[in-house]
Amino acid sequence: MLEKLKQGPWPIFILTSFSSVANLFLPIILTRLLTPEDIGIYKVFFLYMSLLPFLFLTGGPLHSVYYWVGKNVNAQKYLDSAFQLTCFLSFLIIILGVPLASPFAKFIGLTYQNVLILLFVAALWVPASFYKELKLALGHTIFGSLFGTVMELIKVILFITLAYLGYGINQLFLAFLAFLLLKFILTFLLTLKENINPFKIDFIKIKEVLTYCTPVALAGLLNFFVDKMDQLVLAKHLATEEFAFYSLGCLIVPPLLLLEMSVSKVLIPIISKNWEHNKAYCLEFYKKAISDTALILIPASFGLFVFAGPIIELLYTDSFSESAKYLKLFSFSYLVLIIPYDIVPRATGNTKWIFKMSLFISPLSLASVIGTSYFFGAYEVLIVSLAFKVVYRLLALRYSCQLMNWSIFSTFPLKKLSLFIGISFVLSLLSYLMKDQFHNALYWFLTCGTIFFIAYFVALIIPYKKGYFND
Repeated sequence: MLEKLKQGPWPIFILTSFSSVANLFLPIILTRLLTPEDIGIYKVFFLYMSLLPFLFLTGGPLHSVYYWVGKNVNAQKYLDSAFQLTCFLSFLIIILGVPLASPFAKFIGLTYQNVLILLFVAALWVPASFYKELKLALGHTIFGSLFGTVMELIKVILFITLAYLGYGINQLFLAFLAFLLLKFILTFLLTLKENINPFKIDFIKIKEVLTYCTPVALAGLLNFFVDKMDQLVLAKHLATEEFAFYSLGCLIVPPLLLLEMSVSKVLIPIISKNWEHNKAYCLEFYKKAISDTALILIPASFGLFVFAGPIIELLYTDSFSESAKYLKLFSFSYLVLIIPYDIVPRATGNTKWIFKMSLFISPLSLASVIGTSYFFGAYEVLIVSLAFKVVYRLLALRYSCQLMNWSIFSTFPLKKLSLFIGISFVLSLLSYLMKDQFHNALYWFLTCGTIFFIAYFVALIIPYKKGYFND
């Protein structure tokens, strides 16, 4: 039994959940130790730290190890080249970024010193993760996941400790740079033990690795822009304090994102094996994937909307109460996740469509977000950003239906969705009507939120036992 668990996805899922939750609570704690302006600087720093590796395509060769490990011939040489290419592309961030650090600092609103730290952090971030990805690709899921989780927990503890001791945001960034440098050195030494040779260069293999991973990396870059376009634009236009309100209002709940990813990992192999000869069978599982995610995402979205104010107060204190209006709107983004956007293209080998659609949507999203930010405010920018995410998912659904010869309505388990929405709406309305009965919004949230959660699942028992909502 234990051996089966080791070989499956559970070690990755469970241990990744630990690090995801830790990173969720990090800003929650920092908002109690740092000023809103410092939180804004923190958010801008990590936004661009995430962007730079995408711009230089460093994630492509890193994640290509999952492909090269399966090579029967010259697998080790391909892994060597993947590590070398990861380091080289990351080093370009420093080579090209340092001469442009001053104008870049003015553009994003950070100090010159913080931008220099940002460049080196972005350059170290991906190569320092190579050992973890290598171990996972080799099938050592427990050790690889544990290594990555421990590193993330150390980072979280480091940030919280320094902030608690009274160190400023600049010192936190310097400490993070030192941590990543030590992590990269440790990764470098451990990869040597895995027989990775970082010094013997094979240009033919490097070219093959680059050819394989470039389309995937470019698609990842474009998807990043679609997902983060609003924050990239508003980080430039808003004051750091207002940007903190906005970015904290766009609350990421890791378990909800992991739910979508877990469903995808189960569904893709099923469709991949059966789509050519049994499309009806694939449709059955596709509908089940939608209902499985909707079961949680629909009440979660309603709950985030209704209880946005006390949730923000509970997580980030009343100093960030302005974030609540953004959370109310952002809560609808979790409904968008119900529609799978890349499962069918990936399962059927039509991955070029994902890149082409990202190439089409990204410039439209950028132009719309910039135009909206110029004439309106952050709230309207968030509306436009969410609208493009909806459009992207709907276009993906339409393309998937064309590939599989499905009708669009046949992909939705309408009875189940109606049930989930109906129960969530009634509970939300009752919770809202009860608000005035509580003297404190936090007590209202903790009481009615708990009742909402329990009542939702209790209300599902009878219909499901009778099988009335089987599609």
